[in-house]
This record gives sequence, structure tokens and C-alpha cells, in this order.
Amino acid sequence: MFVVFLLVFETFYSCKEELGDPNPYAEVLSSTPLSKIENYVGLGSEDWSLRIYNLDKQALDYVNELNRVDGFTESPSPVKNFETFKSTLLDALNSQTGPVVSLLQKKLLRIYVCENLGGSAVTGLIRKEGKSIGGFVILDVNTLNRNANDWISYKENSTFQKGNIKIRIRIEEEKQNTKANALSYILLHEFGHILSETENIGPSFFLAKRSFKNSEFYKAAWKSEKVSYFDDSTFILRPQIRFYSESLSLDENWEKIYPILSKTPFPTLYSATNADDFFADSFVSYVHVVLNKKPWELEILKNNKSIFRMENEIQKDSLLEQRKIIEKIIFP
Repeated sequence: MFVVFLLVFETFYSCKEELGDPNPYAEVLSSTPLSKIENYVGLGSEDWSLRIYNLDKQALDYVNELNRVDGFTESPSPVKNFETFKSTLLDALNSQTGPVVSLLQKKLLRIYVCENLGGSAVTGLIRKEGKSIGGFVILDVNTLNRNANDWISYKENSTFQKGNIKIRIRIEEEKQNTKANALSYILLHEFGHILSETENIGPSFFLAKRSFKNSEFYKAAWKSEKVSYFDDSTFILRPQIRFYSESLSLDENWEKIYPILSKTPFPTLYSATNADDFFADSFVSYVHVVLNKKPWELEILKNNKSIFRMENEIQKDSLLEQRKIIEKIIFP
């Protein structure tokens, strides 16, 4: 009986894996006016200031629908000091160099700013004649009021309960450790989500069911959006990792998390949270570390003394195929 049940279960899971997981966001993405190219004008200009908007009704409705699906009660509002934040955002956008600039100009069609979003940012997608051609990003100014190193350290620590051990990450040298560079990093991560759609890296966000089974970028790491091949053996704690939850004890579990990353294809802990963020965080890691040759160093401190160090692992051998895919996007 057990053998029969196991066979049936495996067959069921295999079929489920083939069909994909239900996508609760498909209807929201399809129905929002923000996904229609007709709502975007002046895209020929390279002036970023023409693409930065304060939260409007369409963007508000979009976020409220996403929050409804997720069961969140937050509802964002427009920014009071819009011009101040717009200036910082322009610094972040204008600091981009090299081939990524043309990609951003072509595919990042609008940026909204708001307050009380409930997170750092959310992304949306824009279609023309049924094809995804770009996207937009909505940023929360309240959660982005930190310089680059403080922001990413705060984000990493948000996974864990406060204790005697904490994490410090450095992604910028001291002179470049600015709010604008924090924004730059966040935008590149969100832009990774847009590229995953426009470049057909994984299953479309518009599909009612999304399967990662036959996607080249994900096949070495992900069975489905939220189930990795390492959950049952190498990285057992991975499914419990929830950023901004303060749910896990870092004191008790850090040795079961950070040293384990080197045995997986995940370049960062955030890239291990789900398949979509695996691509987005791999993309920003590649641009930041490989292309821009900037630091990305994580240090674990116990009573302010270093007990473990690691770098962003985007350059490890197990990510060779993923790097090639990213390179084809950046250098077509």
C-alpha cells in the first residue's frame, strides 16, 4: 500500500510540476491599465525625469489589488516631498553605466514613488499586442531612507530574530555608500523581474499556472516557484527563510544557512527565497559584482567580533550557465 501511495504521489507531483503552480497575480497583472502600452507616452526621450511619477490612482489600485491577493492591509499614499526623492532617484538612474543603461532606457518605462507600500518595491509589466515589452517599478520612500550598506544589512537581518549575532554587508566603498546607490541596487533587482518576463527567462507572470520545469536558468535549482532541489538534504532550512519576518534565530541557525550557500547555486540568501528572486538577485549580483566590479561582502558578527565571512557567489562554477544567460541579455 505504501509503495502504491508513493507512486501515486510522485506521479501527482510530477504532473503538478509540469503544469505549474497557480499564479494568483495573473488576473491583477492582466487587468490593470498600467500593463497597457497605450498609457505610456514620451518613451522616446532619454530624460528619466519624465518617467518618474508620484503615486496616482492607477498605481494605487494596482498595489491594493496585489495586497488583497497577499492578504495585506497596507494601502500606499503619494509622497509629500516628491521632488526631493525624485532628485535622489535621478542620481541613482544617472549613475548607471555601460550596456545596462540602454536596457533600462528601453524596458524600464515608469517609476512610481509612494509611502506605506508595505515593502521596498513592487514591479509591474507592460504589454504591447500581447507581448511583454517592459515594466514599471513602485518604490516606497520610507523603507529606502538608508545608505547602501545599511540598507542591505537591514534587509538581510530582517530574516532573523534579534540576538547576540548579527549580519553586516558591504556593497559600496565608504565614499559611494549613499542612498542613491542603495536605490540603484534595488532598481536593478526589480529590473531583473522585468527582464525575466521580457526575455522569456521563465514562465510568464501572466499565466494562470507557472511551471519552471523546462526553463534553462532554473532547472539546476528549482522544482517549482517555491520548492528547490536542495530542500530535503543540502539546505533544509531554506523553506523557512522569510525576509522582513524576524522569524528565525540567527544565533542557532547561521551555520546551517550561510556556509551551506556555497554548496548550492544560490549566489545570495535572498536569491534562495523563490525562483523569481533567484533570477532577479542573480541579475543584480552580476551587474554589481562582475560588470561594475563593486564589493559584496557579508560578515557575521558575534558580540561585534567577526566569526564568518563570505562574498557574493555569482561567480562560482555552479552558476556558469546562469551567467551566460545574463550575459546574452546584457550583450546581445
